Amino acid sequence: MAEGTEQATPTFKQQVALQAAEGSRPLDRERARVLYKCSDCEGTVPACRHRISVAGSLREARVEAVRQGVAPPEVEWLRGRFAEHDSPYAVDLQRRAQSGRPRAGCTGVVPACTSLAHQRGEFPRVMRLLDMSSAEVTTALPDPGCCGYPLDAAGLRDEFVAHAQRVAKSLERYERLAVQGAACAWTMGVRYRELGVRLEPEVLPLVDLLADQAPRWRKLVARQPAPSRRYAYHDPCFLARRLGRVEQPRDALRAVGIDPIELDYRAAETQCAGGGGVYPLTHPDAAQACARGVGDLLRAAVGEDEAAQTVLVSGCPSAVRRLRQAEPELLVRSLPEVLEERLLGE
Repeated sequence: MAEGTEQATPTFKQQVALQAAEGSRPLDRERARVLYKCSDCEGTVPACRHRISVAGSLREARVEAVRQGVAPPEVEWLRGRFAEHDSPYAVDLQRRAQSGRPRAGCTGVVPACTSLAHQRGEFPRVMRLLDMSSAEVTTALPDPGCCGYPLDAAGLRDEFVAHAQRVAKSLERYERLAVQGAACAWTMGVRYRELGVRLEPEVLPLVDLLADQAPRWRKLVARQPAPSRRYAYHDPCFLARRLGRVEQPRDALRAVGIDPIELDYRAAETQCAGGGGVYPLTHPDAAQACARGVGDLLRAAVGEDEAAQTVLVSGCPSAVRRLRQAEPELLVRSLPEVLEERLLGE
C-alpha cells in the first residue's frame, strides 16, 4: 500500500463509498478525497475471493462526490483543462499526430495522448516499427485526441459520455483500431460500451498487433547476435488485469531474441506503477511511491548492482513515464522502443 494509512485500505474506501451510496453518512471534502486514493488498477480483484472491484465502486462514488460539489479541487482543474484543450494536456494533439485515411483492410493505430504530450518520438517509433513489419496500418487520431479516460476516472460522468460520443463519431469509418495506451484501449473497448457509447470499429490493444508480427520478426533477427543487455518485463495493470494481455508482449520480446526476466509480481498479480485513476493528480507522492515499488521489484529480481544495467520494459506509455520519473537511475524502455532497437540491430 503506497500511503500506509488506514484511509487508503480497500475496506475503508469501500465503507466511504457504501455510505455515500446509501446516504447514511454525507460526503464532505475530507471523506470525498478518500475516494481518490486509488490508481484504478483493480489490484484488489485477484486478492479477493469474491472478485469485488473496489475501483468500480469508487468510480461510482466519485460521480456522487462531483454531483454534491465536494470532489477535490484537482477534479475541477481537470474539468477546466478538458474544456479548454479536450485532454489533460495543454498541447494541440491534433497537430502532433495527423490522421491517415481509413482504408479497407487497414488497421487504424490510435496514439496515446501521454506519448503525444510527453514522449514525442514514441508514436512515430510505433508506426516505423509496424511499417518495418509490413503491417497494413494508418494513424487514427480521434477528434478530440484523448479518449477521455481521466474524466471517467475523476467522476466527471456527464463530461466523459459527451466526450466519448465525439471520439466515437470521429472514428466510425474505421473497421479496426489498435490503441497504443492500455487505459485508452480499455476505455474505448469496454467503458464506452458500459455507458452506452457505441464505437463502431473493433478495438484491440497495440500489443495484439505487435504479437502478430512475431513470426516475421524471428526471421529478421535470426542472424543477429544475442542481446548484450538483460531485460525484465513489467506488466502494466490495465494491460494485464483489465485486458488480459500477458503473453502477447512477451511473445513479441521473444520474437526478437529477448527472454525477459520475470518480476516477483507479474500478470494479474502485477504491481501498479501508479499512473491511473487521476491518482498522480490528487496524490502525487503516493503515486510516485507506487512506481518506486516497481523499481524495488526489479532490484529484488536481479540484485542492487545489476538493476541499473538491466532494461526494465513496460507495455504502457503511462507506466513508462511514471517509472522514468520515479526511478531516473534505471533503464526504463517502452516495448516498441526495445523491439525497434533489436530489429535494427542496435
